[in-house]
Amino acid sequence: MLRYRPRLFRWILAILIFLSVAVLFTVGVYRLHFDTDVLNALPQNDPVLVDGRYVFRHHPVQGRIVVDLGQPEGDTERLVAAAGLIERRMRESGLFRRVGLESMGRLLPELLRHTVDHLPLLFSAEELERQVAPLLTLEQVRHTLSEHIQSFRSLEGIGQSALIADDPLDFRNLVLSRLSGLSPSEGATIHRGQLLSPDRMHLLIVAEPVKSGMDTRFARQIALFMEQTAQEITEHYGRESGLALTPVGAYRAALDNEINAKKNIRRAITFSTLAIALLLLVGFPRPLIGLLALLPAFIGTMTAVFVYSLFQPSISLMAVGFGGAIIAFTVDYGLTYLLFLDRPYETRGMDTTREVWSLGFLAMLCTATSFAYLGFSGFPDLAEIGLFAALAVIFTYIFFHLVYPVIFPVMPPAKREPLLPLQRFVNRLTSSRSLGKVYGAVLLGLIMLCFARPEFNVNPDSMNAVTKETLKAEQLIRDIWGDIFSKVYILVEGGDARDLQRKCDRLTVLLNREVEGKRISRFFVPSLIFPGEELAGSNLGDWKRFWSPERRKNLKDMLAAEARLLGFSAEAFDSFPERIAGGQISQAKFDLPEHFAGLLGISGIDSGSHRFFVAALVPGPQYDAGVFFRAFSGIDSARVFDPTFFGERLGSVMMSAFIRMAVIVGGITALLTFIILCDWRLALLALLPTVFAMICTLGTLNLLGEPLGVPVVMVSVVIIGMGVVYSLYFVRSYQRYFQDDHPAMGLVRMSVFLSFATTFLGVAVLALSDNAMLRNAGLGLALGIGYSFLGAVLIVPPLLGRIFIPVTLPDEPFAPGSARHLARVFTRYRHLDGYPRLFARFKIMIDPMFPRLADFVKSPQVIIDIGTGFGVPAAWLLELHPQARLYGIEPNRKRVAVASRVIGTRGRVQAGLAPDLPEFTGRADTVLLLDMIHMLTDDELFLTLKRVREVLTPTGTVIIRATIPSGQGKRSSWLRKIEGTRIKLEGGVSRFRTAKEIVEILSRGRFQILHQEPDSPGREEVWFVAGLRDE
Repeated sequence: MLRYRPRLFRWILAILIFLSVAVLFTVGVYRLHFDTDVLNALPQNDPVLVDGRYVFRHHPVQGRIVVDLGQPEGDTERLVAAAGLIERRMRESGLFRRVGLESMGRLLPELLRHTVDHLPLLFSAEELERQVAPLLTLEQVRHTLSEHIQSFRSLEGIGQSALIADDPLDFRNLVLSRLSGLSPSEGATIHRGQLLSPDRMHLLIVAEPVKSGMDTRFARQIALFMEQTAQEITEHYGRESGLALTPVGAYRAALDNEINAKKNIRRAITFSTLAIALLLLVGFPRPLIGLLALLPAFIGTMTAVFVYSLFQPSISLMAVGFGGAIIAFTVDYGLTYLLFLDRPYETRGMDTTREVWSLGFLAMLCTATSFAYLGFSGFPDLAEIGLFAALAVIFTYIFFHLVYPVIFPVMPPAKREPLLPLQRFVNRLTSSRSLGKVYGAVLLGLIMLCFARPEFNVNPDSMNAVTKETLKAEQLIRDIWGDIFSKVYILVEGGDARDLQRKCDRLTVLLNREVEGKRISRFFVPSLIFPGEELAGSNLGDWKRFWSPERRKNLKDMLAAEARLLGFSAEAFDSFPERIAGGQISQAKFDLPEHFAGLLGISGIDSGSHRFFVAALVPGPQYDAGVFFRAFSGIDSARVFDPTFFGERLGSVMMSAFIRMAVIVGGITALLTFIILCDWRLALLALLPTVFAMICTLGTLNLLGEPLGVPVVMVSVVIIGMGVVYSLYFVRSYQRYFQDDHPAMGLVRMSVFLSFATTFLGVAVLALSDNAMLRNAGLGLALGIGYSFLGAVLIVPPLLGRIFIPVTLPDEPFAPGSARHLARVFTRYRHLDGYPRLFARFKIMIDPMFPRLADFVKSPQVIIDIGTGFGVPAAWLLELHPQARLYGIEPNRKRVAVASRVIGTRGRVQAGLAPDLPEFTGRADTVLLLDMIHMLTDDELFLTLKRVREVLTPTGTVIIRATIPSGQGKRSSWLRKIEGTRIKLEGGVSRFRTAKEIVEILSRGRFQILHQEPDSPGREEVWFVAGLRDE
């Protein structure tokens, strides 16, 4: 019964962990807002892009819904009637705040009256000379008055007599013509309150929804309403009418993005999970063990969602769509662990963790670091992906190495081989025997270098995942009603109506200068019809100067004469001279009426907050985007958006971001690699496949005709961080196992292959996505990861095989402890793991052991080293005595591997623990027990000495260095405390003896003390040199 309790505890622990993660994931999803706005993917640290993003967000069109009603035949009345039905349904739905041109019919008479009454305030000096003066010639006056006579004879003149009397020369039309800048299309006309295209085959309905179209719940309501309305139009007028309803607005993009992202997420996770599961099934002796690699990947990703929600309120759909890829590459860390766990003999979870921790730690660190550094790219979506992925990587790695050893403390031996002979294929693929693979990689890299020219696609529309139907609808609107991206926009923002009016006044003056310089050909600003105090006063002064007494008299006489000839009454235009003189103007000041805001394109009225106006400008022949942006951006808080200049700047920013992030992440990765490997040659070799991958990826994208979009630039740094992982696994495994045919090397190769295959499948499915951003990112990642793996298997193993060939140095004379002696010792540690290499260097430099060791060991032939460690004293003595051979024993298997590599053919080190001795033939003349007898009990030490006596030559010596507690000296007690703590953490007990106790044990073992001395002043170590005692 008791034997089942640990198993029950492990299952209860596993269930609790899974339930806790599920709860955390649910809380994280509940806390997060899923952002569908693609503008958030743009960098926010460049003034041109920031202005463009701000203008785009506050452009009136952005929040409106535009409906094109088209027909194949020119039945205008039917088109207008159908539009009336649509507008009624839109008002009845409650989904729209304003619909169509419902206010224009009501406001136009008032606007006409306002214009006539304030003519002296609406013209600048330049406009008076250019527009008004030509209307004052005799021929033009006669022509204008004749047109008035004709209008009185038709319906057009009804109700116009008062306006004609006050403005007989139609100055008001010059002002009203300025409103053409608000028209979406040149040549568009208004008929019965509806806006018709020039060919009268299309009608435009503009509506303002009560909520933002980016709210996908509200967007679904609008989409349903449009579908039902289109069906009603078809039923009412019949299919033969050909009436077609084409709605366009932000709601469609938001809805398409959400639907597309959800579909691609499901497909990516499903496909990648199934494909990865299939790979794991055929790659492991026990398929279900392989599937366990998926579980921590899911748990790490789900935990990352919760932790991410603690730092960020929202997450983009692109970051969410990246989830499938995250699962794919976080599986990597479990593959190595489970491959070492699933062996043909019994294995233990904690032993497996110790074995693979160092292999995967650097890979995890590089991947997490490169993802984290995406936060410095300037791309908000990229920063979200970076944080999300880095968290998922860290939590997955932690779960594997902290939880799995507890859940699976012991794994029984596997009883069969994997289903497919995958191991043989992988071993052949990653063989280090042939340098031909390296030459092939170099040749491929040089060829691809010729095509590796980055070309960027900077169209923001390419980041939308809209459907073909939506793209077709948007193209129809552009074709019929004009492309908003063909103009330049300036946004003016005011704290209230008066502040906005004041800023528009100043903008009008500046833009008039641009028109004079032919940099702008046409524009509209509310101040052209409703000028503020400063501009109105300036215009009034220009008007009075223009209308000199002589000009007023000439015009009065001309009007009187022509009026009589055409049949007007003598007093018909008596009020006009007074208006010319400006007598009807009581003050050069009036406020901007809020009920005209919608007509003039002013937004923000309903919210009660700031007022916004976006001026649409038509560039002139002398227009220069850069000069114009610098001149206007920031003036009175103005923002400038030139779509062409915006695209050019985005391309430049992307290029600089690409280079900057490649340098930063590449530098960080190189630094981490060097710090952990502590070997510049190995670090450079580990980075070569990444350079190869970047060159080949850029070259392949160019050959495929795929420019670098925003997503590829965003994930390029991930290629650097993840691409180096494969080569690091190879390098670390060679540092650990040294031999190409070591059994563990096959497991590492299999781990690298499965890591590549699972990651590649996870990102390749993104390349098949309908989402443009995910597809672009997936293609870049798939190529980058594929070439990283190819570079790793072609370049790294063959060169590692050459680098790790043991070096045989010729015999040469040198003094003990000389520079040449130390250089030869350090050569034995060349390219090994950083810790033993640095340990050996600092041990020799700091520890006073070595000068005295040379005095105690004279011309040895066979040395026994009990507690060899990393083999530092052994290497030091072997270089000093080329005729000697050394046999060691060491309980730590990692140290055994390092010491065996260091000693090479000059001896052997085996795993074991005193009182056992290493196996060798013959007898030894020197036995070393250096800094280790405090880890043995008295009985173990006595038995060790007894066995040493049996293999020691009659003239041989036993050399012991031991720590003797003295209690004197702060440094001495501190060193001993560190050693005691280390032994305690490893589960042992330290037994520091006095010199007398050590001498007594040696005496009991029939040894006599030949020499005894302290190691150095201030330290507690003491030397004991003993020989066999004659009986």
